[in-house]
Amino acid sequence: MRGKKIAALLAAMALFGAAPVASARHMAEEYVDRVQRERQERLQEEARMRRVQEQAEARRRAQEARQLHDDEDEEDTEAYDEEIDEEDARDDAHAAEEAARQAPAAEEIEERRQEDNFRKEEALSKEEARRRKEERREAEKLEKKRAKEEAALEKERRKAEEKERRRAEKEEREREKQAAKEKERAEKEARRAAEAAEASKEAANTGEGILEKYLRRAREKVQGSVPASASTEARLHIAKEQPIKRLEVETVDTGGTLLFSDSPEYVKEPGILYTDVVKGDARVFYYHLNDTKKPYKVAVVLESVGGQYAVVRVTRRAVAAPSENYFEVGKGLQEAYFADNQATEKMYIGPDDRRLLLEEMDKTIVKPGELVSGMVDFSVTAPVRVSVLFYPTGKDPLKYVAEADVLPADEHRLRGTFVGMDRILRLKHSYRPDDDGLACIILADGERDAYREGVDATDGSLATNSGNYGMLYRLELPVRGKTRFLMSPMGGLYAGVVRAESEGNGSQLISVPSRSFFFGESTVHPPFTKEGMSTLLTTADIADLGVFPAKPRTFFDFSPPGASNLPVMLILAPENTKLTEEPEKTP
Repeated sequence: MRGKKIAALLAAMALFGAAPVASARHMAEEYVDRVQRERQERLQEEARMRRVQEQAEARRRAQEARQLHDDEDEEDTEAYDEEIDEEDARDDAHAAEEAARQAPAAEEIEERRQEDNFRKEEALSKEEARRRKEERREAEKLEKKRAKEEAALEKERRKAEEKERRRAEKEEREREKQAAKEKERAEKEARRAAEAAEASKEAANTGEGILEKYLRRAREKVQGSVPASASTEARLHIAKEQPIKRLEVETVDTGGTLLFSDSPEYVKEPGILYTDVVKGDARVFYYHLNDTKKPYKVAVVLESVGGQYAVVRVTRRAVAAPSENYFEVGKGLQEAYFADNQATEKMYIGPDDRRLLLEEMDKTIVKPGELVSGMVDFSVTAPVRVSVLFYPTGKDPLKYVAEADVLPADEHRLRGTFVGMDRILRLKHSYRPDDDGLACIILADGERDAYREGVDATDGSLATNSGNYGMLYRLELPVRGKTRFLMSPMGGLYAGVVRAESEGNGSQLISVPSRSFFFGESTVHPPFTKEGMSTLLTTADIADLGVFPAKPRTFFDFSPPGASNLPVMLILAPENTKLTEEPEKTP
């Protein structure tokens, strides 16, 4: 029937053209599916109704069974309820007892809990206090740091102000010192002019000229200590009066420590002439005259200090034989010191031990009126005390030094410890013979060539080495052509030695002067102008050091000689500079 309806529907749809054939088939299929779903739903509803009815029947039957059993067990249930009540009563009593028993424990637990809470609160309070204390401490640190920085800045400011003040004061002192020197120079020139005028006036009356008079007084001063032949030996002079300019030099002080002992120069009693502690490179220079009526000895004693072993190496040495001829002592010392045949000597000094710097010192006797001088270079690996000792001939110097007193200095105070025992003088610009003509540098004048400043270790006073005695000079004088080197004294009598060293050609000792034992007693040099110009007079004594080429370079070693007067002028001149010989006139 349903198929007929479907077929009729499809035929009608095709007849009337309501839709294509494919669409009609689709609609038919949808209709079939809907019909099947409806049938399935009816079947499911019928099954559900049957299950409901079965469950209702089962409940009815269970209720009837329970009713039957309830009637049977009513009595048992009442007895069971009584037992349950009894058990509940027992449980309640037991619970009450347990509650009564546990009440103190609960209180204790509560107390502990409260105590824990208190401790926690106290710990938090302490932590807060500690934190606040740390914060205060940090704040105080920052404040102290700021205060310290501010104090440091203030200190630096004050230090800068003090430094500036000292610099200004030093400049003012230098200006005053320079003004005083200029004034002294002017007064000196005025005195010289006055003396020259007086001498000329006296010469007009007595027939003795100024130079002759000066020479006579010089000879009277040395009291016959100069060989008689020196007065008649030829002296060198410049052939023609010429202008001369002062060259600019750079000064570098270097080397170790100089111990200079020349005060008292005239020793009247035994004792320690000078003493100090040194370490490293050192030089000792002593110059003393026995002004007693007995023979004595002079030695240099070394003593270890601080409980240390010391190794001593003597690298250069010179001890002049004692003599009443002062120039012989001074010049002879330099000849020995600058000699090339020097051998290094080594010795050891134990803790608290003493040794002589040179063993032969104890064998040298200085008679009354004799001068003795020594100059020794050495180095030590540990601190040692160096003592220049004037002691009786029958005494052991190593024992006597322990009981001897330090002798006071004389009015000249020429003794002390000076750091920087060597000096390098270097021309700022090379000398050009053809362009520069006569030129010079001044040695040991205390102005352009400053005197070394130090300390007298015996009393802590400041010391000045007036003359730079004991210092070793290295003169670096670059030239641009063959140059003649000359030397002329500026302070009076002079006798010394210069060492010339050429690169690759060895060295030579040059006696100054070489034609006579000493010179300079009649030499006068006009002062230099502010521009560094002066005049080399034909009356000035001159020592010829020789002619040296530009290459290989030549260096000169120089040290102010004892017994001689300073300053001294080192002259650079063209090779063809003419010199003349003129014997000194005997008064």
